Amino acid sequence: MIGVYAHHHGSGHLLRAFAVAAALDREVTILTSATVADGTNPDPERITILPLPMDHDGPGAVSDTPAPAAARTAEPTAGGRLHWAPLGQPGLRRRMAMLAGWIDRHQPSVLWTDVSVEVTLAARLTGTPVVTTVLPGVRDDAPHALAHGVCSALVACWPRSVGAPVPAGATGPLVPVGGVSRFAGRDPEPAPRGAGRPRVLHLRGSGGDGRDRRWDAVRDELTELEWVGLGGHGGRWVADPWQELCSADVVISAAGQGSVADLAAADAHVVAVPEERPFAEQDATAAQLDRLGLGAVVDRDAPVAEAVRAVRRTLERSRSTPGDGSGLRRAWEVDGDAPLVAAVRGMPWPGGDVQVFVHGEAETVMKHLRPYLRRERGVPSDRASISGYWRRGRTEEGFRTWKRELADSEPDPPPGR
Repeated sequence: MIGVYAHHHGSGHLLRAFAVAAALDREVTILTSATVADGTNPDPERITILPLPMDHDGPGAVSDTPAPAAARTAEPTAGGRLHWAPLGQPGLRRRMAMLAGWIDRHQPSVLWTDVSVEVTLAARLTGTPVVTTVLPGVRDDAPHALAHGVCSALVACWPRSVGAPVPAGATGPLVPVGGVSRFAGRDPEPAPRGAGRPRVLHLRGSGGDGRDRRWDAVRDELTELEWVGLGGHGGRWVADPWQELCSADVVISAAGQGSVADLAAADAHVVAVPEERPFAEQDATAAQLDRLGLGAVVDRDAPVAEAVRAVRRTLERSRSTPGDGSGLRRAWEVDGDAPLVAAVRGMPWPGGDVQVFVHGEAETVMKHLRPYLRRERGVPSDRASISGYWRRGRTEEGFRTWKRELADSEPDPPPGR
């Protein structure tokens, strides 16, 4: 049994938990206070949800026998040593009791926290190994340092190109694993992008308030574009926006880790609008997108004219290469195969009669390594054994369908190869 704690702010932590749980080969329990929408659990028979009470007095909070208001707000940081542990808070008390009880009953081999200093510490105090996600931003405060120091491993859901600085308090290295997206097993659908009237998709998300009216003015300025809005305060919402992501020429989105990973999976052309978050999390992610040349960034206080220019520049880049993606998918390493592909491409090519044997995950082998070896390096078919054994995110039947579609879409190899 593996346990996963998913924070309740926004939807990104929970969706990331589901994506990781779906890739594991054992039973998983996700502990969360977030609302789990129908149809979001990819494998209900193997992945169990344990709803936790809220740790505050807002919506969903435990309200029986509440402590006086003064007690509920007393010492919430325990003198700066924690982030949130107010005295007398019934929801906090009950959620920690539920966590300890679940650990006692199931004895998980590991608990992954995404993210909470307090849950990390509580689990470690039961003798349970803990892995935690290190989020972007400035996290050198005492609570983060304490949590980092007790973990068995620290992971970062960003690509290796961003770097792997040792977090405050850590006793081991930080391991970048690339972006984690619920769409990582899907192929972008490039056909509609770049055709017809230019299309802008504006994702307002669920983690912020979705009330940035500046973008209404941007939409009114860009009347030549088809403008589609999803989410936000009172806005239309779809559980699976994959087709919308793939068909848009430009996607405007916040810079949360889950949002950026989903945009990368679709290889979208992005205008990132970092929302205000603790520890400057989204600002840090947006800065990396800008540094790597993978998206335009519009600051929270930027004027409408600057936002209009960013959309138009991104649209020009998107339309200049119709049918191609932005390169964000490869750069953000959402498929998990980027290190392997880079290693193969970086090897000195041997002389003489070269033979290759490449078998493994189909996306990596068939779409990235086979074209390199057969077309770019010219390895003949009688000197190459290249096969995909499975497909990330697909059932066996889905994998067979994918292989047929891939074979039908590929051009015939040159004569003699």
